Amino acid sequence: MKIWLQSGSGLSADGGTPYGTLYENAVQRRLSVIARPGTEIDTFGIGATPFGKDRYHAAKYKVVAGVIESALRAEPEGYDGVGVINTFDHGYYELRELLSIPVVFITESTLYLACQLAPTFAVIGHNRQIELQVEDLARRYGLGSRMIAGESLDLTYDDFPRMYDDPSDYLEKFIIAARAAIKRGAGAFLVAGNPLNMFLVDQSLTEVDGAPVVDGLIATVKTAEMLVDLKAAGVDRGKNGLFKSPSNEDLVKLRGLFE
Repeated sequence: MKIWLQSGSGLSADGGTPYGTLYENAVQRRLSVIARPGTEIDTFGIGATPFGKDRYHAAKYKVVAGVIESALRAEPEGYDGVGVINTFDHGYYELRELLSIPVVFITESTLYLACQLAPTFAVIGHNRQIELQVEDLARRYGLGSRMIAGESLDLTYDDFPRMYDDPSDYLEKFIIAARAAIKRGAGAFLVAGNPLNMFLVDQSLTEVDGAPVVDGLIATVKTAEMLVDLKAAGVDRGKNGLFKSPSNEDLVKLRGLFE
C-alpha cells in the first residue's frame, strides 16, 4: 500500500524553519523502522511554515489551506491513504469530504492509542498554547474524562536544533514535566508537537516511570495501515452526519476551490 504523509510545515524546503531538516530526517529514520513490509510512505509539506502555527488560532487557516491543497493530490496519484501529522488535526472534516481514501490524523490517532495503553493520559506540549489546544481537541474527541492536566516545556522552534546539541538538558525537562503529571494520575503521554516527539524518539525515550510516551508518528502510520486494510475488507468510514460526503457534482466544485 501507499501512504501519503502530510505535514503542516514547510519541512526542509522552508528556510524559515531552522528545525526543518533535522525534523524531516528524524521522520524518515522512524518511517524506515515502523512501516511494515510492503508499505510505501512519502512525506509532503506545505509551501511554507506559517508564523505562529504552533500556538495561534489565526495561523490555522493558512495551514488548513496548505494541507488541503497538498493532500488533494494523494488520491489521483494512486495513494491508498493519507496520514496528517499536523498536531492540531487541521483539515479534519475537509479532507474527509474531499477524499474517498482513508484519512487519519496524528492527534486523534495518538489519543485513542494512549487510551488503549493506559487508563489516563496527559499532554506535554512544547509550549502552553499547543498543550491547551490539544487538550481541547481531546475533549472534542470525547476523551476529557480520561485526561489529566498536562504540562508545558515552554520551548520555541529555535529550541529544536538546540535539542540535538544538548539532548540531556531537554530530556531532563521532559522527564520532570512527565513526573509532575504522573503525580496527578497520568498513565501515558501525548507529546505535542511532533518535532518534540521525534526528538524523544531519537533519544529512545519510550516511557517515564512506567508511563508510555506514545509516539504520534507510529500511531498515525499504524492507524492509516489499519484503515486501508479495513477499506479493502469492506469496512469504510461513515458518510452521514459530520462526515457526510458531497455529491459528485459538488465534489468537483469543492476540489476546484483548491486548484
